[in-house]
Amino acid sequence: MRSDLQWAVTDGPEGTHAVVLPEDELGARRLSAHYRGRFWCSTAAGGCGGQLVLAAGLDSFRHRDANARCRFTVAGSAAGRAYDHLRYEPALAAWLAAERYQPRLRRVPGPAGGVDLQVVVDEVDAVLEVRLSPLSDAGWRERDEADRRRHRHVAWFYGPGAEEAAATEAAVRGVSLELRRQNRGLVVGVRDADDRTRWVRLAACRLTADGFTAPGLEEARAAHRRRTSERREAARRAARHAAPPRTGRWEQLPFPA
Repeated sequence: MRSDLQWAVTDGPEGTHAVVLPEDELGARRLSAHYRGRFWCSTAAGGCGGQLVLAAGLDSFRHRDANARCRFTVAGSAAGRAYDHLRYEPALAAWLAAERYQPRLRRVPGPAGGVDLQVVVDEVDAVLEVRLSPLSDAGWRERDEADRRRHRHVAWFYGPGAEEAAATEAAVRGVSLELRRQNRGLVVGVRDADDRTRWVRLAACRLTADGFTAPGLEEARAAHRRRTSERREAARRAARHAAPPRTGRWEQLPFPA
């Protein structure tokens, strides 16, 4: 049975340097020549670790061992979700290493074969939640509360599959952080309550003892605080105007004759 396997890694059986096979034949040939035909089915994505080669039609990878026992042998289409986190993981690790941290990374199984990332940075008591798959409002609130009980700082990053959760946090806190790939690096989108997003390179962001910071993040939070304060004040004024006038007790008593 044809697997239509489009994904592989180029740095060994346990590798994380993921590549996707180009749709055109020329692109596939160039990819193969660039990596000298060295591709593997990564165990980091749940694969078997076996070596892969280009199929005869150059439109998919296949296992060199025709008898390989692998989840992707008959379900290659599932590899896209399983491999997706590998396109984020190395860049995140490199950014944190540049910040002089030694993070603990956990791969969290998501729905439909996807994988999310949870990164704990003990040096500043922070956890970074990288969501690459859908998450319900209730699921987000439960996970967020659990994280905040364990860590001083919690930062959520939402990939292309987690738009609903990103909208939930933006509505609750006035800002959320989106995460996208850009070449081999990552960019962070600071999304405010008006659905405006400012994109910056991850390298321009910092993780400190005060938490995660990015250009435009504090401005979005400050705008949300002002707007929240203005709404509360408007509600108080409306409540005062709607209430009946208070009458003193002396006004209710009859005057003496």
